[in-house]
Amino acid sequence: MSRIRIIIPAASIERTKLYLIRGAALLLCVLIFPIAAYSQNSGSPFDSGLTSIQTLFTGTVAKAASLIAIVIGGYTFAHGEPGAKKTLAGVAAGTGIAVLATNVLSWLWGA
Repeated sequence: MSRIRIIIPAASIERTKLYLIRGAALLLCVLIFPIAAYSQNSGSPFDSGLTSIQTLFTGTVAKAASLIAIVIGGYTFAHGEPGAKKTLAGVAAGTGIAVLATNVLSWLWGA
């Protein structure tokens, strides 16, 4: 029975150690920084930005996009395009999700 000998260069081992140290430092930062952010009394620093994005995408933009989708879906249905009923069903579901997303979120998390 013969043995297979694998030779690993020392530079490769040192590089691997360096990657492991950097990865451990990054993991430590990822675990420590959220704890520091939640320890503040004012809440998350992203609350105002995310709330404005939520308002944007569930308000005027969602209603305008829904209107455009309904018009296009109605056009395809009126001209007898194949798959028009399926498209209109998708438009109805998408419109409901986009416009009523705020109500669903407030129902889930009580915000």
